[in-house]
Amino acid sequence: MKLSLSQGTATIVITLLGSGVFIVPALSATYSGWAALILWFIMALMILPVAFIFGKLGNLYPSAGGSATFVEEAFGKKTGFATKLLYLSIIPIGPPVVIITAASYLAGAFGNGYLIEFIILASLIILILNLLSLRVSSNINILITITIITIISAFFLVSLFHSYKITPHEIHIIKTLGIIFWCFVGIEAMSHISHEFKNENDFFKAVVIGIITVAFMYMAVTFSLLAFNAYGNESKNLRSLVIVASHIMPYADKIMAVVAFIICIMALNLYVASLTRLATTLNIGFKKALFVIMGIILAISILKFIFNFKVDLLITYSNGVFVLIYFLVSLSALKLLKTKTALSAVVTMGVIIVILGFDMVYAAVMYALFLLFSKAKEV
Repeated sequence: MKLSLSQGTATIVITLLGSGVFIVPALSATYSGWAALILWFIMALMILPVAFIFGKLGNLYPSAGGSATFVEEAFGKKTGFATKLLYLSIIPIGPPVVIITAASYLAGAFGNGYLIEFIILASLIILILNLLSLRVSSNINILITITIITIISAFFLVSLFHSYKITPHEIHIIKTLGIIFWCFVGIEAMSHISHEFKNENDFFKAVVIGIITVAFMYMAVTFSLLAFNAYGNESKNLRSLVIVASHIMPYADKIMAVVAFIICIMALNLYVASLTRLATTLNIGFKKALFVIMGIILAISILKFIFNFKVDLLITYSNGVFVLIYFLVSLSALKLLKTKTALSAVVTMGVIIVILGFDMVYAAVMYALFLLFSKAKEV
C-alpha cells in the first residue's frame, strides 16, 4: 500500500522532530541562551532550499537508493556507490543518539537503574516495527504527530504566562548552528521511500510542509525551555521536556517521558527503514541487513554508558556525514535541475560545511576511503 500525503507529512514531522526535539533545543539554549531562538529561525531559512531540491529529485528519481541515486544520476556509479556507503556509515554514530535519548527519558521518570533495559526495549520495538509494513508505522505517526504538536503548543502557551527573565548569556553562534542542523536531518531518509507515495507530487508537498511545521515546533520548544530554565548540563538536557512537564501538572513528567520514548522510536524507525532499504540495493537481504543494523545500534548505545562518552560527540560526527551528503545532493541538483534553488542549496551547504569546520573530518575521511574502495572495486 502506498503512502498518502497525510501519512507522508506525519512521517517527515516525526522524523525531523524525533530525538532532536528532546535534546537539541536544550543544547542550543545551553550554548547561546535566548539568542538560540534567532539561530533556529536562521537555520530554518537556510535549510528550505535543500528541502525543495530533495522534494524535486525525489519526484524525478524515486528509488530506494535515495540520496545515492541522485548523486549517481549526476556524477556516475562510483560516486553514487561511495555515497551509499557514506550514508550507511552513519549507523554506529547517528541512530544510537536516538536510542539513548529515548531510554534516558524513561529512565529519568521511572528509574535510572533500568536504563540498559530501556535501551534493549527500544531496540526490540524498532526491530519489530521494521518487520511490519511501513504503512502500519505511518498510521501510528499521524496520531503521534497530532499528540506532540498539541503538547508542544500547550508548553509554549504556558511558558508565555510563566514568570521568566531574559538574562545575558554567552553566545556560541557557530556551535549552536552546527547542533541545530541535526534537527533538520531526516529529509534524506524520506528520499529513500519517495517511491512509496500514492501520488508523486505528494513527496515534495510532505517535505515542504514538514520542514515549516517542524521549524515552528522547535522554536516553541526552545522558548519553553528558556522560560523554565530546563537546560544547562547533560543531565538536564537529556530530560529537558520532562522538567518542563513537571512544572505544569502532577505526573506530567511520566506522561511526557512515555511520549518522548514513543516519538524517538517512531523517528528512528524511519531511519532504520531507509538504511535497510539502502542496504538491499547492495544485494544484501532485507532481514539480514535489518538485524545487522539493529545489532550495531544496540551495541554502540550500550557502550556509550560503559565508557561514558558524551552524546554531543555522536551528534557532531553524524552532522558531518549528513552535511556532506546534503552537499553532494545539492551539487547533483545543480547539475540535474539547473535552478536557482539548487544553487541556493549548494551555497547553504557550503556555509554549513564552513560552520562545522573540523567536525567534517570524519565524513571527509570516510568518503575519501569509500571513493577509493569504489574505484578499486571497479578495477
